[in-house]
Amino acid sequence: MGLYVFCEYNFDMSLPYRTEFYGTYRSIIFGFLSFFIPFFVGYLLYSLFYKDWSIWQKPLFWFLIIFGPAVFCLRTYANTLSYDIHELMPEGRTTQVLFKCSMFFLRDILIMIPVWIYWVKTDRNKMPFYGFTLKNYDLKPYLFLLVLMIPLVVAASFQSDFLQQYPRGFSLDPLDINNPSDRKYFLLYELFYGLDFVFIEFFFRGFLLLAFFRHFGWGCLLPAACFYVSIHFGKPAGETISSFFGGTILGIIAINTGSIAGGIIVHLGVAWLMEFTSLLHKLFQ
Repeated sequence: MGLYVFCEYNFDMSLPYRTEFYGTYRSIIFGFLSFFIPFFVGYLLYSLFYKDWSIWQKPLFWFLIIFGPAVFCLRTYANTLSYDIHELMPEGRTTQVLFKCSMFFLRDILIMIPVWIYWVKTDRNKMPFYGFTLKNYDLKPYLFLLVLMIPLVVAASFQSDFLQQYPRGFSLDPLDINNPSDRKYFLLYELFYGLDFVFIEFFFRGFLLLAFFRHFGWGCLLPAACFYVSIHFGKPAGETISSFFGGTILGIIAINTGSIAGGIIVHLGVAWLMEFTSLLHKLFQ
């Protein structure tokens, strides 16, 4: 993954996916490959290191290893759809913000529905809906992780590439960070922005771990973390690199507890902390 991240940030491998292909159906194909390759290679390396090739003989494994990236590509479809619809939308603060918030909700539903169907067909009588449970839940380790992240996020907020990306709530045109009346739109955006992280946590620490662990054991942990890194391409390099370690730690806890509740707290806490610290920087510039 270190090599993969190095190549991405030095040779812009996914740049076509984020620029000239964005808003076209080619971006869905390109997106699938960018998700599938690290996921596939993660399982391949696991089998090489542990000399365990048994999972490759299971049809369910081949279905899931394709199904996971394909489902996440539905988010790419939602982005493509939003690109097309955005051209037809009237200008104005309220319209633009409500449209962006509704697209957050749409792309989350697009990954929830197929995973829910799979759960109903295979795991409904064996486990809660992939981590949506408070059983075995303990708040303390998650608060500890969140506290550890505070100095890292504060340090990152002084970097120029970080401030170019955040706060996302004021990246919407025509919102103005210096206009107090625009702050209500910022808060509405942040609510839906946070909801998006709930579904991200559900997909990566819920479905990709809890559904896979039942069949393939601990071998599912690092491939899911590799997949998770790939969705951060285009963001600041430090955020992308740290996503591997954060995804791995949250994954270990999710597998041991069977719950994603704490992971949601950490993910939301870090996301909103990044928004808040970058907002303070820009307000005091």
